[in-house]
Amino acid sequence: QKKILNRLFPGYVITEEANPETVSGIIYPEEDVFIKKAVLKRKNDFKSGRLCAKKALAKLGIERFPIKIANDRSPIWPDGIVGSIAHTQGYCGVAVAVKRNVKSLGLDIECVDRLKSNCRYLVCTEDEMAAINARPKSIQDKLAAFIFSAKECFYKCQFTINRCWAGFHDAKISLDIDINNEGDFEIILLKDIGRYFTKGSSFKGKYIFNQRYVLTGMTIEN
Repeated sequence: QKKILNRLFPGYVITEEANPETVSGIIYPEEDVFIKKAVLKRKNDFKSGRLCAKKALAKLGIERFPIKIANDRSPIWPDGIVGSIAHTQGYCGVAVAVKRNVKSLGLDIECVDRLKSNCRYLVCTEDEMAAINARPKSIQDKLAAFIFSAKECFYKCQFTINRCWAGFHDAKISLDIDINNEGDFEIILLKDIGRYFTKGSSFKGKYIFNQRYVLTGMTIEN
């Protein structure tokens, strides 16, 4: 499929994407140790993410750098680099940038049928649930998947700065979007998250609906 992740970010962010089921290549032994006992799907997702990261880092002049996993399960990027890895069924993507250009970035990819009606309450606030239910049934799955992806994208972005976990109900997102296109979204915090992200503050991101996927990206400037 046509590469589109670059449309989610400013030009200084490097993106790579691949299909985890068909991508080929060898990851570093230091990375492979993390998936020795994993099931095949997890291995494919992990390998495709690392191979995309390898290509993206090479474009920044960084060679032979294994992306290990921290105790909090986040990727360990080279000094001076921020990055984000996302994968879902049939799609994997990576975004990286130099810290002097951006403080943090987040990327998420979800299948548009990911969040069925019986589990939306886990991700959506009451207001978001009401907004979804007010729209035609034919697009409700897509809207729910968008909310899921946008929140995941933001949480990845803030975690790089904050190292704080946040819940899905700690923020809300407007559904003023076009599911047949791409555009901007806004997330507003409903509570303080750590010391840097305060209740009532808002952050902008970008979204793309692409056939069976919704993709979201966010950057926080220095």
